[in-house]
Amino acid sequence: MTDAARIFDFPVPERTGIQRATVVEVTAAGHLRVQLADGIEWECELLHAATAPGPFAPGDRVLVLPPAPGERACVLGRIGTCTAPQPQARLTLEATEVLTLKCGEVSIDLRAADGKLMLRGEDVLLRAKGTQRIRAGNVAIN
Repeated sequence: MTDAARIFDFPVPERTGIQRATVVEVTAAGHLRVQLADGIEWECELLHAATAPGPFAPGDRVLVLPPAPGERACVLGRIGTCTAPQPQARLTLEATEVLTLKCGEVSIDLRAADGKLMLRGEDVLLRAKGTQRIRAGNVAIN
């Protein structure tokens, strides 16, 4: 039995190279338990890449790097087809202090501290098919 098998109390066969496996469980500690084709199970950490693969679920096919002595195995990513991103029906962006959208010299700031919406630009154009309503305690133009 290798050191890793004694430390983590699960079998660690002497394997080299990346293996294909199936996710069996996502543990409360945030590890992935995977099963190889021959029935061997490993508790794995996850390689965090630049883009998040989304939550894992039992049945997901993954690529796994076998454990080194004293280490957990590591899930490198999910196996699957490439899917085009679908536009969301609604998108929420959150910030605790200021949220800024900026393009060149034009920007929109949403400020939590004073509740202000700041529009900055050379020209500000508002268009509506219906009536434009302005609701405020006071309105100052120019």
